[in-house]
Amino acid sequence: MSHAHAQSEGPSADSLALNHEVSDARSQPIVWGLVMVSVVLLLAFGVMAGLLAITAGSLTDTSNTLSNSEMSQMQLPPAPRLEQNPRVDGDRIVTEATERLESYGWVNERVGRAHIPIERAMELILEHGLDAVK
Repeated sequence: MSHAHAQSEGPSADSLALNHEVSDARSQPIVWGLVMVSVVLLLAFGVMAGLLAITAGSLTDTSNTLSNSEMSQMQLPPAPRLEQNPRVDGDRIVTEATERLESYGWVNERVGRAHIPIERAMELILEHGLDAVK
């Protein structure tokens, strides 16, 4: 009993009409790419290991020539510094501003300059106009 295999002469007309791939992908470029990437990674690892072996003594040297006071000054960033807790600091700033805008108090008592609640200031401007503010 013989098995009859259909021998195809190439891609069928249906495959070509549907724009199907008519050949397999070549694996040789993919394999060469993987080999090249592996070689580059191994070379990079070798170079880094060699540099580490050469500089191992200098990496453990932690001496410095600065005094302790100079070191402490270098460790703190210049003012203004970042907020430790922005939400709490922001709430505090808003609370202080709100209290100042809604209360009476002195700006400069010697000169006789005071601050008043913003609502009262708006009422006075409506009553007397902007010329009375000066």
